[in-house]
Amino acid sequence: MPSQDAFLHPNCFLWQAALCHSLKLLGPATAGQFSNLSSSCGKMHRFSFLSLSLAFITAICQMTSPQYYRPERRGLQNLLPTKATSQQNNATGPPLDPSIPVNSSCTALPFNKKTWQTLNLDKYLQSYPGGEHLTVAQYAATKGAPNFDCGVRSLCHAGQLCNPIPSPDWYILFAVQQWNIQINGMVSAITFAFNFVQATISRLLAAFFPAVDPSVAENFKLDFGVNGAFMMVSNTIILDILALFNSFQLGWNIFFNIINNLSVVGFSGIAGLLPIPKDPEREPFAVWSHLSDSMTVYEQKLIDGFSEFSEKVVQSGINSPNGLAGVLKNGTFMTPFEPIYLPAVEQSLKNVTTALYLVRFLRTMDAFVTIGSEVCHGNGKNGALDGDNVLSYCDPSGTMYNIVRVKKDKEERHFSNAFVIEEQFGFSTQFLTNASISCQQKYGGFEHFPYVNTTVPMDPASDCVINLPVCDCRDAAIRHKVKKHGVVKACREAGLPI
Repeated sequence: MPSQDAFLHPNCFLWQAALCHSLKLLGPATAGQFSNLSSSCGKMHRFSFLSLSLAFITAICQMTSPQYYRPERRGLQNLLPTKATSQQNNATGPPLDPSIPVNSSCTALPFNKKTWQTLNLDKYLQSYPGGEHLTVAQYAATKGAPNFDCGVRSLCHAGQLCNPIPSPDWYILFAVQQWNIQINGMVSAITFAFNFVQATISRLLAAFFPAVDPSVAENFKLDFGVNGAFMMVSNTIILDILALFNSFQLGWNIFFNIINNLSVVGFSGIAGLLPIPKDPEREPFAVWSHLSDSMTVYEQKLIDGFSEFSEKVVQSGINSPNGLAGVLKNGTFMTPFEPIYLPAVEQSLKNVTTALYLVRFLRTMDAFVTIGSEVCHGNGKNGALDGDNVLSYCDPSGTMYNIVRVKKDKEERHFSNAFVIEEQFGFSTQFLTNASISCQQKYGGFEHFPYVNTTVPMDPASDCVINLPVCDCRDAAIRHKVKKHGVVKACREAGLPI
């Protein structure tokens, strides 16, 4: 992020930083096309123009650098003969530009909330003539910035104070610029996090649905069966040949016959009894495709939320509570935006989206939480069920909490390699069950949606990030039905979406 001095005196580094930041925001998926990237030097629409754009930026840098405005370089001074030559030829050339008087309003004030209050910009916005009908772009255009395009995937820049935007409007548009950078920074972080989580969840699917290759067992069965058949045929042929020279009653012929027949029986028996590994209950690729599609929709929903919010702000009247007057109130974005440290943000979002993925993954198997379905008399901790393939927890009071699933309308407690949920991803059964119970108790119903008004939780423990349906078997009516019909039917009749 450029320093405050860079904002006061735009130079080559500022322009390059703005362009590079735009490339990062657009991401690799849209690197081939710039549909909304704009700056004060125009719009660039195709990635193939990048080299030309950089060259153009370099030229602008040379013209906008402070050195360019030295008195001896103004006008056409450098393009005309020197003073001595001019005097010799009695040619004076055009006069130098007169000194430009310093305008106190063009002296930049500190970028902080105090400046916002000193300039009374809240009142300025609220009382701006016709502000209820002016969008951000229209307002900026009236101040000399016709290409001030803000929003998700767009970059708006206020430029330099008084060049051309005058004070105090420049401070307002500078704050809009900082707000826009923050919005796009969050969208970029969300995109990176979701891409990372998709790769992470593939490991979870590989653990829950290990690849099964039955071809080895099938080949063994085939080999044993074929060998048994060939031995039976070979035994018959050999005995027929031996019969031409010997009697079947000879002892070694009988022994040879018995051995061959036993071998045939053995090979054929092994071929018939050798088990073939069962196919996984769910095809991993199908599950992965379903989850990937779901999370793509979820990611887009978040980005759409930011887009709708930003669009509402920039299209509302500037003195509307939903417009600039509300967003920039009290100088919220007057301080230059500090770049988001993406690794830190992505780590938080990664944890949250991993939790969301895990819940969706469990729900594809009709998983749900049961409370008190059994007494804590197991071999696990505090009497919980024991084993690497179960998700069970008992609290100190002796109440058992299980995560189970529906299989053929029956309760199934086993999940293949369930231990990876805690060992690899850090989500204990206690956390998953307690978070789901808290969500259901606080909001009612089942599977409450965690994001409201595009608020992005940074903690997996936030409300309803974990939201498995909960069936409280301690309820007398449910317990009675559990004893009579089983857990699945009792919980279904209690309203669980299983």
